[in-house]
Amino acid sequence: MVKARRASASVEFIFENEKEARAIYSSIKPEELLPESARCRASIARRKNVLCLEIDAKDTAALRAALNSFLRWTIVARDVIKAGRD
Repeated sequence: MVKARRASASVEFIFENEKEARAIYSSIKPEELLPESARCRASIARRKNVLCLEIDAKDTAALRAALNSFLRWTIVARDVIKAGRD
């Protein structure tokens, strides 16, 4: 049997301005604060107009699932902000 290898990813989202980054950060931060999964841990930080996402997982499947979730939440938050402007 093959032992699963730990996997990690770092993603930076660069937004048009600090206000947009702050709104999206506030939208997805609660997901980071949920109880840690047995398979992965995520942290998110904001520096001006950049969101930094760090994910550490027990295996690539858990990493993929966490990345997909955070990417989806970020895209939805961005789309809601854009829809509010229109």
